[in-house]
Amino acid sequence: MNTKFSSLPDYPALKKLASALWQQDNAYHGAAIIVGAGFSRSCASTGDNSRKLPLWNDFAKILSKELASGSNDPLRLAEEYNAYFGKRALHDLIKKEVNDSAWTPGELHYSLMELPWSEILTTNWDSLLERTSAEVHSPVYSIVSKPEDLSNAKTPRIVKLHGTIDITKELIFTQEDYRKYPQSYAAYVNFARQVFIENELCLLGFSGDDPNFLQWAGWVRDNLATHSRRIYLVGALKLNAAKRKYLESINVAPIDLDDLVADYDDIDLKHKQATRLFLEFLHDMKPNQVWEWEPSRSQRVGFNEDERNKIYNDSSYAAKLLEGQLPVLRNDRDSYPGWLICPDSIRWELQNQFNIPSPKKEHLQHMTAESRACLLYEISWRYEKTYDLPPSWLIHELLTVCDLNTPCGLSKKQQLEIALLLLKNTRWLNPTDSKPIIEETTKILEKGIKYWPELANELAYHQAIVSRDNFDFHIIEENIKKITECNPDWKIKKASLLAELGEFEGGERLITEAYKELLIQYRNDRNSIYILSRLAWVQWLMEGVKYWSSEKEFKIISINTQIQKCNPWDHLEYIRKRITDELTTQQNKMAIKPSFEPGYYKDNSNTITFGNILHPLFILEGISRDAGIPVCWDFRGFLVQHAAMLSEIETDNNIHRFSLAIRSANSDTSDSLINNFSRIKIACLPQSDVEHLLNQCSQAVEYWIEKCKTGKNKGNHHVITKLRVFIEVLARVSVRATPEQAKKIFRLALSLGRVNELHHFWLFDALKHLIEFSLESIPKSEHSEILLEALMFPLASEIETVGPKEWINPIIENPGNREQNSAIDRRIDEIIDRISPCSSQSAPSLLRLLPLIENNFLTESEKNKIADHIWGANPDYQKLPNTGLYFYSLLKIPSRDVLSSNNLVRETLFNANDKQLLEQSHLANIINAARAKNINELPSPEQAIRYFNILISWEAKKHDNDMLGLKENEELRRIELIGHALAYSVIPSLPLSELTEDNFKRLISFYNDNGNATEVLVALAYFSAANDAFTERLENLYKKTLQSKDIDKVVCTSYAIYTWMKLNKSSAVERLTVRLIYLIEPNRMAYLHGLLWTVNEMYCSEYLSNRDIEFLVDILPVIFDSATYTDINPASKESVSISLVRAACVRLAKDILTISHSENKELYRIINEAKLDPLPEVRFANID
Repeated sequence: MNTKFSSLPDYPALKKLASALWQQDNAYHGAAIIVGAGFSRSCASTGDNSRKLPLWNDFAKILSKELASGSNDPLRLAEEYNAYFGKRALHDLIKKEVNDSAWTPGELHYSLMELPWSEILTTNWDSLLERTSAEVHSPVYSIVSKPEDLSNAKTPRIVKLHGTIDITKELIFTQEDYRKYPQSYAAYVNFARQVFIENELCLLGFSGDDPNFLQWAGWVRDNLATHSRRIYLVGALKLNAAKRKYLESINVAPIDLDDLVADYDDIDLKHKQATRLFLEFLHDMKPNQVWEWEPSRSQRVGFNEDERNKIYNDSSYAAKLLEGQLPVLRNDRDSYPGWLICPDSIRWELQNQFNIPSPKKEHLQHMTAESRACLLYEISWRYEKTYDLPPSWLIHELLTVCDLNTPCGLSKKQQLEIALLLLKNTRWLNPTDSKPIIEETTKILEKGIKYWPELANELAYHQAIVSRDNFDFHIIEENIKKITECNPDWKIKKASLLAELGEFEGGERLITEAYKELLIQYRNDRNSIYILSRLAWVQWLMEGVKYWSSEKEFKIISINTQIQKCNPWDHLEYIRKRITDELTTQQNKMAIKPSFEPGYYKDNSNTITFGNILHPLFILEGISRDAGIPVCWDFRGFLVQHAAMLSEIETDNNIHRFSLAIRSANSDTSDSLINNFSRIKIACLPQSDVEHLLNQCSQAVEYWIEKCKTGKNKGNHHVITKLRVFIEVLARVSVRATPEQAKKIFRLALSLGRVNELHHFWLFDALKHLIEFSLESIPKSEHSEILLEALMFPLASEIETVGPKEWINPIIENPGNREQNSAIDRRIDEIIDRISPCSSQSAPSLLRLLPLIENNFLTESEKNKIADHIWGANPDYQKLPNTGLYFYSLLKIPSRDVLSSNNLVRETLFNANDKQLLEQSHLANIINAARAKNINELPSPEQAIRYFNILISWEAKKHDNDMLGLKENEELRRIELIGHALAYSVIPSLPLSELTEDNFKRLISFYNDNGNATEVLVALAYFSAANDAFTERLENLYKKTLQSKDIDKVVCTSYAIYTWMKLNKSSAVERLTVRLIYLIEPNRMAYLHGLLWTVNEMYCSEYLSNRDIEFLVDILPVIFDSATYTDINPASKESVSISLVRAACVRLAKDILTISHSENKELYRIINEAKLDPLPEVRFANID
């Protein structure tokens, strides 16, 4: 098509008009068009092919005939006709000759209307354009039939300058109409003036002698002079030199298409074909939008089998094909629109652009040095845009062309770009592979800064990101200072790093500056994808950063980012989908797929999937790096959900998962921490990852402590949040620490409690975990080494804390032997002094002293001092003092008169009224008094009878207005406590006379009515032990509950059997013991630890037969080996108790070896392997 037009003399003008129409130049608003009668005549259609719409000369002939005039001036004739017959007659004549309803729009009407004219003006009286517009949906034109319609019609518009048949009262035709037109239709004239000034103007359907053309062209010349833009007169004009000269003199540029249709002898068909060619040309000239860019396809079709084999087997042939693709690849790169983040669909095409052949190392050997370097650069550019990871062979090849001292056909900047790509990708390599690459590329890049000034920023930014993932915040600070704010990109990236340090004020300033700069750039160049894509990301950032701001100056501007593939939400949604897909795939691998046929299924655990879809980790990291998007900004999470979900996808490199999980956490209870640092996942970590977390989290805690101490950061919620997150992670990982490491962490935790700035209730839970979990990793035999530090930890009454949570209280349960130590003496004395008579604030001091009391660590004078603080100087032992603890603990606390104080406690415990007895706290006191070490306080038979009748008669209340279920949960807890009280205190104290059929039935009924009272199963054993009449019924009940799916029922039944065995070793209980023993097998991992504890007690009490013991000896190694952390689903019930199962195996194995003096190698193996177990409950099971 263009070839046909290019031979025309007016081809430059035609191209200029097309360029204005499609607004390829920012200097143009666009192009408008005035449509004349010639367009309707040529393009409209009717049922009678012999009819044509009239032109000016046709009207002149009709008027001349009716007026019997010799004039051929249509305007003069119309004026005479109007004067003689009147305006109505003239309008009727026009209506009759045009006959608008008889004509329908032709295909060229639609072709015209589908072009993006800024405005369409027409002097035609017909309604063909309006009817066409109703069926064209892009663009949508408003109709302006009368001047007053202008104010209500949106651009683009169809403006009927001379009226419309049957629509307007006036139709412009006569000389007088034209003379008065500027006054009568001033709105149209002003509108036209604006259109002519702002747009290139095309005249279509006019001849050079057309009165309408002459009138409007003359008006433009007289009124706009040099202010109007070019007017293009288009058609098969057949202009001679004089006519062309005349048109040019009145600022009309003719586009004469007569040469293209010279062979047509039918004048109407000739004009129609010229119009068709013109409109087709305009459509063909529609430019490809910048955002429609796509990379060329390197895959070639039409290869036969021999050619394909040659490509794969002949490296030199493949190399030749690759060399042939270089110009196309280079053109693709040069024409890339400059998206900050490459759209995902294009990223996929770039990633797979090389197909036949796919570049390989052997291909490069057959290429010239220059072609090889150019190909490698094109490949590296695509890896940079797609965030893909180059294979090892390609990394080696790329290294050979980025040395600045070795010219290779690439510019120095291109060589440096390759080196930078390699340096960035070392983040994903293991340390052994990455170290030499880092050293070599860093040396090259530092030397090349003078050739590419922004390299200094790139190096500092990369190092800061690496340090961010390693939690080296000091290094981040150092590298931030090295980044210069030379353009909006670097301001945003620097701001993202400042956000990692909580420097939000400085970061917000940089983002605001970048936003303002990009707005100005976008205003000056609205067609630039490079600018728009950056502006879109910065505006998205600004919305988040300014979300809580009270500033009014920030206003969101409307920019169309969707169609131009610059919308940040599109990228984020794509990442979310990719992460979800990966998580689904990961979960499916852990499941089976049942077949429709019974007994068949597919095990997905060994499924291997193939594909070249990029891992979402690379995409998220690439986008956040290039766009400078922090995971979160203060409390605003930009990528928090993405990062948290991504952290749960298993990868070979855990460092990046750790970074995402920690950076996406906003508290110590965030799901990202709970899921990624669960006890089982911590147990599965390789030792190198454990060491990394212990070291880097400790450094991070120390960094944020220093930040917290500085003036401007005191009480800073971001600093506190960072501390609570890192403290929690360190606490969880500390279970993997060696005893020496654990002591160091424990002391660090204690030191935090002495920092006033850290007495924030947000930190209490995390700090408590740090103390408790690190203490777990210290053998109890070594607890005495840290006793003094634990005692020195400030009590709640020694500091000022505000908030809803209790202050931490480290307690050492195994203080060891008391040695001469004035510091310990002094500190114990201080703690005792913090005990206040009848005050709940004494609880922390007493809790810290209780283990010392129980282990006989305190001196007599210290015990007496405690007694005096609790009971007062002259106690009468008539009322229990308030200690803030359960009052049963007074049985442990020293007293000057032990008998009197114990009697008072017993009186309170066992002589409570009905209401007091049913209080949860009182039930808890009864249970603890019965089960606490070295206490075992039980009610008298009479007290037990009374309590039994009260407790067994209790019924749970129904609460109608309990939407949250709080009262229901309270009742369930009460049922559970009643069951415990009956099992361990009340029923063991009943006299034999009360173990009757009636009471047995009442107890069974209570058990059946209250599902949470599982401990009643233990209580029932006392009835069977006392009377064989209950044996059969109880044996059947225990058989049933041993097979229950309820873990609590199974474990309680096992203890009930043990209790029954202690009370009365009958044949029934022996049968139940056999059943219990055979439940000890690997497939019952969820409650196996409870069963193993019971069986261990039975073994130590010599209740097991030789056969039972032999079974246990055989099954223990199987259970221990089956209870591996790596084979368990971290979210399963089994994961909760698997370490307890391993610990129980160790204890039972130890007891069997000790008591039986066996030399069983498998049991010794269990004990030896346990010493190296990742979790302390197993490591120390043989020691503690």
